[in-house]
Amino acid sequence: MNFSFSNIITETLPPGHQWAYPWNAPLPPISRPDISTFDIEEKEKFIGRLLAARSRVAAFPKFIQAPINKRIDDIERSQGIKKANAHLLNHVILRTAPRLELIAEKYKINRDSFVTAELRRDFNNLPDMDSKRRDELAFRIAAYLNMEMSLIADETAGEPPHRVAFETYSRIANIARAFNQVPPGFSSWEKGSLEPDAAISALFRLTSENWWRRRLKRFADLWREHLQIGLGNVSKKTSAYCSRTTQFEWKEQRRRTREFLESMQLEDEEGNRISLIEKYDGSNANPEIRRCEMMTRIRGFENVSLELGYVADFYTLTAPSKYHATTSAGYKNRKWQGSNPADTQRYLCGVWAKIRAKLARDGLPIFGIRVAEPHHDGTPHWHMLIFMRPSDVDAIRLVMRGHAMSEDFEELRSDKAKKARFYVEPIDPDKGSATGYVAKYISKNIDGYALDGEIDADTKEPLKEAALAASAWASRWRIRQFQFIGGAPVSVYRELRRMADTDTAKALDLDFAAVHDAADKGAWGEYVKAQGGPFVKRRELIVSLVYELKEGASEYGEDVKKIFGVQCSHVPGSPIRTRIKEWKIVSKISDEAKATSVLALAFELDLNGAFAPSRSSVNNCTEPQRRVSRNIELQLKSRGETGDPEQVSILIRGGILKTDPGKGLRIANNQLIDVRIGLDVGRVYRASNERDVEKAFNDLGI
Repeated sequence: MNFSFSNIITETLPPGHQWAYPWNAPLPPISRPDISTFDIEEKEKFIGRLLAARSRVAAFPKFIQAPINKRIDDIERSQGIKKANAHLLNHVILRTAPRLELIAEKYKINRDSFVTAELRRDFNNLPDMDSKRRDELAFRIAAYLNMEMSLIADETAGEPPHRVAFETYSRIANIARAFNQVPPGFSSWEKGSLEPDAAISALFRLTSENWWRRRLKRFADLWREHLQIGLGNVSKKTSAYCSRTTQFEWKEQRRRTREFLESMQLEDEEGNRISLIEKYDGSNANPEIRRCEMMTRIRGFENVSLELGYVADFYTLTAPSKYHATTSAGYKNRKWQGSNPADTQRYLCGVWAKIRAKLARDGLPIFGIRVAEPHHDGTPHWHMLIFMRPSDVDAIRLVMRGHAMSEDFEELRSDKAKKARFYVEPIDPDKGSATGYVAKYISKNIDGYALDGEIDADTKEPLKEAALAASAWASRWRIRQFQFIGGAPVSVYRELRRMADTDTAKALDLDFAAVHDAADKGAWGEYVKAQGGPFVKRRELIVSLVYELKEGASEYGEDVKKIFGVQCSHVPGSPIRTRIKEWKIVSKISDEAKATSVLALAFELDLNGAFAPSRSSVNNCTEPQRRVSRNIELQLKSRGETGDPEQVSILIRGGILKTDPGKGLRIANNQLIDVRIGLDVGRVYRASNERDVEKAFNDLGI
C-alpha cells in the first residue's frame, strides 16, 4: 500500500464514520504516471528537432526569416503550439528550407575560400544589407584588391611589363571569382587571347570601388529575387512574373530616371541646348516607339516572305520541369533544382544555338522573330515566328522538336506534356496575318497597348498590368525579350534614318541611295531587300556602320568605339558622318546661370599655385558664387552631411571633403561625386581639376 496521511486517518476512525461535509473525506493517493525511458527519449528528440529547425531558420536572411516566423506565430495563436510546430517541421524544414539552402549555395562564399573571414561573413549577408553597408563592403573589397596588387607588384619587380600584367590579372581575377563575380576579360583569359592592355583595363575595373558598388548591388538584387522565387512569392497565387518588391523598385527607378531626365539638358560644343527628356521620348528608349518600330520590322519581314512565297510557323519552346520553381497550378515544384530565370534563358539559348547550327548544316534558311516572356513563376519560355520555304517545313519542325525535347525526354509521357515542352502552329493567311498573330505577344511584354480589358490566360490578371510586371522581370534578370532572326542590321537602319540628305546618298551610289530611301521612309521590307535580302551576310551588306576609336576614353582607360556614320561597300573609303555634333548631359539651368557657375569655378579654383583674382566692381562674382554655394549645400544635406560653410568652402576650392575612413566627396561639373582617398589620389584628382578649369576657361574664351 502506498503511504499517505489519508490512510492513517481512515484507519483510526471507527467503522461507518460520517463526515460533516463530503469534501472533508480523504481522497485516494495520486500515483506517479508510468513514463517509460522510450517516451523520454522521444520527447528529447522532438525538442532537439525543434531547436535544429529554429537554428536553420535563423541562418536565412532576415527578410526571409520575418514572414516565416510571423506565419508560425499566427498558427500558434489561432491553432495552438502543436500545429505551429508541425508547420515548422513539415512545411518550413521539409519543403522550404532545402529550396532556400539550394539557392544560398549559388551565391554564398564557402568556408574553403581564401577570402578573409570578415569579408566572407559580410558578403554572405548581402541580401540583408542596405545601400550604405553595401557601399562600405564595395570599398573594403576594392581596398583589399588594391593591397593585393601592391604585394604582387613587389613580388614581380623587374619582370617584363606584359608578364607583370598577366600575373597580376591571374591572381586578382581569382580573388574576384571567389566573390562569385565573373572578372572582365575572363573568357578571353581562358582562351589565351587576352591582350596586355585589356588585362590592365580589367585590373582598373577590379580595383575600382564604383565597379564593385555596381556589381554588389546587382548581385544582391538577384540574390533577393531568387530567394523570393524559392520561397514561393513569385507565382500566380502571390505575385506573377516577379516579386512585388522588384515591381516596386522597377517603377521607382523609372520615376527617378524620368525626374533626372526632366532636370537635365543636352549641350553641344557651341553651347546650344535641347531638352533631354524630349530626346528620350523621341528615341527607342520610349516603349511606344520601340513597339512601333518592332511592328514595322515584323510587317516588313512578312512582306518579304510573301514576295518570296514563304510560309510561317509559330513555335513555343519551354524548359524542362526542373527549371520551374512552381507548378502550373501555383504549388512548389519538387523537381526544381534551384534554377533562376537567367539560368533557364541560357538553357533556351543553348537549345536555339544547336537548332541554328543544324539548320545551317542542312541548308534550311529561316528568318523571323523570337519573343521571350515569363511563366507565372518567372521561368522564361520562347515564342517564335519563323518564315521558311514551303518545302522545308517538315524538316525544320523535326529539327526543332528533336532539340527542344532532347533533355529529360523521359518526363514527356503524354501528349499534353509534349505539347507543353514544344508546340508548333502553322500560320493560316485566311485566318489572319503573321504580324497580327505575334502583335499581342509584343504588346504584352512592352506596354500593354490595345490590351485593355483582356485577361492573361496564365495568371488570370489584366494584360495591361502584366505588361509592367513582364518589363520589371526582364529588367531584373537582364533577359533580352525580343530578337530578330536574319535580315539586315537595325543599327544601320536607324543610322540611315538620321541622315536626311537624299542628294548626298544619290551622289555616292545608286544602291546606297536605294537602301537610304527605304530606311528614310520606314519601309523595313524594302530596306532588307536593298541590303541583300533576309539571309544577307554582314560582309555582303551594301551599307554598314563606320566607327571612330577614342583611345583611353573610358573611366578605366579603355578605348571607346563610337558610331561615326555609314559607308557604302561599293565606294570604299568614303564614309558619311551621321553624328555631326558631340553632346554632353548638363544640368537644366539658364545660360546666364551656366556662365556664372563656370566663372565661379574658374576664379575660385587655385590649382597652379597662383592667387585667385580678387573681387571688384568689374569682377564681381558674389551672386554667382552664392548660387554655387547654395547648390553644393543642398547636395551635401541630401547626402546626410551638415552642409556648413566650411564644407562648402573646401569643395569650391577644389578640395576633397573627407566623409568616412578612406572615402570623400568632390565637385565635378557642379555635381558631388564620391572618391576613394588613397596614396596618389591628390595627383589624380588635381589633374582632373586642372582639365576642368582649363575647359572652363576655353568655354569662356579666356
